[in-house]
Amino acid sequence: MRKINTNISSKSFLLAIVVIVLLTVSLMSCGKSDKDKSTTEMTVTVAEVKSETVPIYLDYVGTLQSIEKVDINARVEGFLVERAFKDGADVKKGDLLFVIDPRPFEAALIAAEAQLAEDLAALSYAREQVSRYKSLVEKDYITRDAYDEYLTQATEAQAIVEADRANVVQAKLDLSYCTMYAPFNGRIGRRLVDVGNLVGAGGEATLLATIVQLDPIYVYFNVAERDIPEILKQQNIKPLTFSIVFSDESKHPEDGTIDFVDNQVDMTMGTITLRGIVGNTSKTVIPGQYVKVQLLLEEQPNTLVVPSQAVGEQQGDTYVYVVGNDNKAEFRNVTAGSSYGKLRVIEKGVKVGERVVVNGLQKIKPGVTVKTETQAEAAAKEKAIASPKPTGKKDK
Repeated sequence: MRKINTNISSKSFLLAIVVIVLLTVSLMSCGKSDKDKSTTEMTVTVAEVKSETVPIYLDYVGTLQSIEKVDINARVEGFLVERAFKDGADVKKGDLLFVIDPRPFEAALIAAEAQLAEDLAALSYAREQVSRYKSLVEKDYITRDAYDEYLTQATEAQAIVEADRANVVQAKLDLSYCTMYAPFNGRIGRRLVDVGNLVGAGGEATLLATIVQLDPIYVYFNVAERDIPEILKQQNIKPLTFSIVFSDESKHPEDGTIDFVDNQVDMTMGTITLRGIVGNTSKTVIPGQYVKVQLLLEEQPNTLVVPSQAVGEQQGDTYVYVVGNDNKAEFRNVTAGSSYGKLRVIEKGVKVGERVVVNGLQKIKPGVTVKTETQAEAAAKEKAIASPKPTGKKDK
């Protein structure tokens, strides 16, 4: 009886050990499977390869210049009594800028007008003498020589009156030079002479300030000789337009139009000068500033584009990762072209509708199975993380 019980107990013990071993192996296998699965199926954001009409640009370095630039000069001698602007201010056509003491010129005008009035009276008397003695000379009551003298006096009086009138005009002109106004809408620089100083001394003009026009504005740039045939060809088809790009890659809000192409090539540089005119309503560019000019040649249809962040570079080559229908990542070398906004032109290597990975290119390996999400889904997820749902609890 005891022998039988011993055998049963031994069998039960062995069975328990087997069950424990099997459970342990099963658990280890499940853990490893879950770990491998989580490792291989990483989530990536994908975007489809699209076909769009892409503008073709030529890039140059340009210099901005004002369309109009005027030096404000003192044209008469006198003391500066007023400055009616702030240094660097925007002014409108007709705005008062400077005033030279007008009193000496007002006095000169009064004197000139008085002299004119006096000489007009003398002219009137001389004419009356001619009229009175005309009938007398016809009757031989006076000699012809005497009458001719009266004619000469009247002629001289007329000449004096004309000279007086010219002096009045000059006096008015000198008086007008005492007040200086803005000749056009623009921006004035700093004052070069302070109020109280004598200006225009010795009849020489004194520079007081400079005003430049800002809107619109010119941009000059030089085009390489090899680009000239295509530019002239496109110009004969339609007006050429361009964009201005700043050093931080931001873009000027207004596009410009080419309004001048030089008539000869600079033989020393092998370039030709082009000029464009561009609006500057916001006054964000000023003369003398260097900018990048993107000259639009044409628009190329049916061009393949992908998001710029989908294109990687490795040892001088460009590549993308394409996710197939089996959700496996495929490494693919491509020929990348120019950038177009946030997109990159792909000249060779992909097809329309294929999905390319746009993030985590350094973590992906060829053949790895991935989970995909669109850029819109990724953006929504990030927004949800940044704005957590309310807990429903109210603050006391």
